[in-house]
Amino acid sequence: MKNNNLRTLGLVILILIFAVGVFQLFVLGFKSGEIYPAYSSLRSDPLGTRALYESLEQFSHIQIDRNHRPLNFLKFEEGTTFFYLGEPQSNWNSVPAELSGAIDRLTRSGGRLVMSFLPEQKQSAGGGETSGTSQKELHPVTEAKQAKKFIPISNYWGVDFSFNAEILTEESKYLDLVATSNLPGFPSVISWHTNLYFRLLDSSWRVLYACDGQPVIIERSFGKGRIILCADSYIFSNEALWLERHPGLLAWVIGNNANILFDEAHLGIYERLGVAGLIRQYRFHWFFSALVVLALLFVWKSAVYFVPPSRRPRAADKVISEKDDTQGFFALLKRNIPAGEILATCIQEWERSFNKDRRVSPGTIAHINRILSPKSRSSRKRTDIVGGYQTIGRIISKDKRYE
Repeated sequence: MKNNNLRTLGLVILILIFAVGVFQLFVLGFKSGEIYPAYSSLRSDPLGTRALYESLEQFSHIQIDRNHRPLNFLKFEEGTTFFYLGEPQSNWNSVPAELSGAIDRLTRSGGRLVMSFLPEQKQSAGGGETSGTSQKELHPVTEAKQAKKFIPISNYWGVDFSFNAEILTEESKYLDLVATSNLPGFPSVISWHTNLYFRLLDSSWRVLYACDGQPVIIERSFGKGRIILCADSYIFSNEALWLERHPGLLAWVIGNNANILFDEAHLGIYERLGVAGLIRQYRFHWFFSALVVLALLFVWKSAVYFVPPSRRPRAADKVISEKDDTQGFFALLKRNIPAGEILATCIQEWERSFNKDRRVSPGTIAHINRILSPKSRSSRKRTDIVGGYQTIGRIISKDKRYE
């Protein structure tokens, strides 16, 4: 018994240690942000952008927030810089209709869209060109639905994507390149880690940085606002702010806007509102508070009398019955047993009571049953119950076994 208790205790301790270890792994994952996608503002390792987010939080005149809702529900305040970082290039050969609508709302209000792409390393088989209209593998829908839901980026912004075929890449090799700029006020050289570049189809675009002679950071006016595209997201990362920060470039990207919004929804981090969240969103606090107060009042009313009951007994509480328990039992028998069967019922109950210890001979019981078995129902009703009871009593008293 003692060994079994020790085994059980040891098993419980091992389970507790395992549970604590798993919990610590989750805590470490949340603290470091490794559970979040690359270039998320919730991620604090080198691949995240949390350092940039928390740095901007230190400015009192800047209102900064994260977006976890779909873009079609997003409403931009006037003068907002919208960061849309770490997006795969393959998703942007054509623009989703909901995103184009959100971008239009942003630029109409004088906002700035800052979009950067993942540092992909690809080399096109056809000379480095990627087509912005042949994306049926990425969006397996019919041409009619594709034309309705997606807008080619070449038509929407006048820009397309390409991969520099002159830069030799390997899947396992990390590209270590540089991008250069001749514009005053910008760093002349910054690190670059992708062979993706932009093909400019509209003269409205201005090249800020180029890598190996190809545009990699570009900007243009769009409506009342501006659009800034970066082929690499490294300059916004925690690693870049630690090893190679360019505050002047980041300040120009943000602009003079006092509202900054980092989008997390496109990275798959959505806010799913529960019941409590919906109550806060639609301001149902007072309604549910009133329901709680009404429930408490009902409980109070049910538990406590407003007028205390009198201690003196009321006359209506004193109910005196004219019949005792025996008379009530007789009344119950009269309702359920016909008068002609009362003797037979009594004999049956008497036989059941003395079934194991018989004190009357079988002949006497047969004699009693013959008395209780009249030939017709009408003669049974006319049987004298009292006389019959007395006759049965005399028969039983003559039986010597009963004595």
